[in-house]
This record gives sequence, C-alpha cells and structure tokens, in this order.
Amino acid sequence: MQMEIQKSMQKTIMRSVEFSGVGLHSGISTDLWVHPAGVGHGVVFKRVDNTVATPVRASWESVSITDLSTSVGVNESRVSTIEHLMAALCGLGIDNALVEISGPEVPILDGSAKVFVEAIEAAGIEIQNAPKQVWRIKKPFLYEDGGKAVKLEPADFTEYRCTISFSDSVIGRQTIIYRHSAKAFFELAVARTFCHYRDIDAMRRAGFALGGSLDNAIVVTDEGVMNPAGLNGGDEFVRHKLLDAIGDLSLLGAPLAGRITLYKTGHGMHAKFMRELMKRQDEILELVSVPGNYAEAGPAAVLV
Repeated sequence: MQMEIQKSMQKTIMRSVEFSGVGLHSGISTDLWVHPAGVGHGVVFKRVDNTVATPVRASWESVSITDLSTSVGVNESRVSTIEHLMAALCGLGIDNALVEISGPEVPILDGSAKVFVEAIEAAGIEIQNAPKQVWRIKKPFLYEDGGKAVKLEPADFTEYRCTISFSDSVIGRQTIIYRHSAKAFFELAVARTFCHYRDIDAMRRAGFALGGSLDNAIVVTDEGVMNPAGLNGGDEFVRHKLLDAIGDLSLLGAPLAGRITLYKTGHGMHAKFMRELMKRQDEILELVSVPGNYAEAGPAAVLV
C-alpha cells in the first residue's frame, strides 16, 4: 500500500547530471546540467553564460519561437530546442528540476531523447512528499488549423494517437497509438529527429540546422535514408513526432490524462493549441492528483 501511495507523488532527479554537445540549429557547443529541485518547483531553465539572464519556467506561457523547434524565454534568457529534454523529463515522471545551460540551445546529442533518459535513470529518481498532478480532460476539445488538428477526449488513461503525412517523401503516412508508461516511453525516446536532404540548404541559409549531421539526425532522400545504419524501426519518423509532441505539451505544467489525437502537428501547432486550450482551461480541464503511477502503466506503442 505504501508503494502505491509513493507512486502518485511528485518526483525530481536524485543527483545532478551533465550533458555536452552541439546545438542542432545554432551549431554552438554547450554544457547543460539537470539539478534536483524542490516540490512545486516545476522545470526551470537558467542560462549561466550571461549575467543578465533570468530563470525561465518551462511553460506554454514562456514559448517564444517555434520554428523547427521550441524555445522558451527571450533575448539573453532564451533557451531553444528544449523538446527532447522536456519529453525525457515528462516520460520519466520528473516534475521538478533546475536546468542550467551555458549557451542558447540544448545539445542535440544523437537527435533523440535516449541519452537524457539513460542519464536521468542512472542518476536515480527521488520521490517527493507532495501529490503529483495531471490535467484530467473533462470534455472533448478540438483545435484545427490549416489542415492540422489536435483533439482531446476524456479517458481513464493517457493515450496518444499520432499521424504524420509526408506525401512528397519516402516517409509517407504513418500512425501510431501509444498508451503511456515508463517502459513504452523508451520506444519513443530512441527515435531521432529527421529532415529531407533537399531542404538542408534552405534551412542553413535561414540560420537553422547549422549543427546537424548524420550523427544527430535522420536524413532522407527520394530514394531512402542516407544514414549508414538505417532506421531504428520503420516507424521511427512518427515515433519522433510523438516524442516532440509529448515534450511540447509538457509545457502545460502537468501531463494530460485522457486520449490525445495529433494529426500532422508540429511545434507551432502545439503552441497555438496550448494557448487556445488554456483560454478554456476551466471548461475543458481539471487539475487532479494522480491516483496511481502515471509513468508505469499500459502497453507499448503500436504502429497501425
């Protein structure tokens, strides 16, 4: 009985962990530290390379840029490409952490959340003396924009249905149904970011993908995948898009509990959806304590 009670409590990391690497878009090498934090702290980013930078809460209200990644904060305090780290924290049930970083962008590492997940698990997860909370979906909510859509429906579990469609690419159309659990999350965590080779020059002229390589991204051509080792499963593309979505939607401040359907969404769509949802927060959502362990129940992901 005591274990069941503990499973519904807030969590932080047991000891600090450090990551180093290049930013996918900036090409700037940075060091990043994830530190333990107290009950109710949430996830907060702090730039340590600039004395005028102020801490930025990982919140939908702090989102500033959504071009090919998600950024929070502005000017000297801005931290970009936070979605993979946020997904790792959310997927492992971490509620409270201080993230210090020596530059403007979270390291891309191998292009997935795998390294973050493994390091946090190795550091240990501390159960804290306060109830964990989730957003319970009280009634259906649909947000559509330009042929993209996010739909919320009430359910007694957290389940995602994510569809991507790249009709002009070998990626094509993929759909995944994912019931959240810590074990199933690792299947998402290893999925890497991707792009089409024909888009790279334009992205770099616009100041993006300056740190990108075959070591940290899947690159596809009209013929197939350029990466020598190939894919981590045929559904890696849709799994990565869902990973991004989980990281972005964690900026609501608590996980969503219910059925979430994502159709052709991306960072910009996620930010618009969160703003519209929170305008109707009292009507659609209810913040409730988790009755069991949010991060350890449910089957693995299924490609359909």
